Amino acid sequence: MSFVEGNVPRRRPGASGEWFGADFLVLDAEGRTLRGLNATAARIWALCDGQRTARAVAEQVALEFSTDVGPVLADTLRFLTELQRRGLVDEVRAPAGAAPLEVR
Repeated sequence: MSFVEGNVPRRRPGASGEWFGADFLVLDAEGRTLRGLNATAARIWALCDGQRTARAVAEQVALEFSTDVGPVLADTLRFLTELQRRGLVDEVRAPAGAAPLEVR
């Protein structure tokens, strides 16, 4: 399943990420590591709080990195899809204007 811009990404329980020197590392609940995230990917990870749509995450990243949202959105959706494939984020569906309700 691929992320779409209206879905809300949320880090899975037990998954965590932090800077270790120049590298950003993400650990899943079993201790497996995803290494070498760049600053943009690390920021996307930080914004996966279950409160913002994928589009809102991309818009925030584009604003912070002073770039166009179109390419950032495409990259964000690909990255979120990979995080989901690795079991690091859930896709939460939220009706317009409502709090996230359903985890997929």
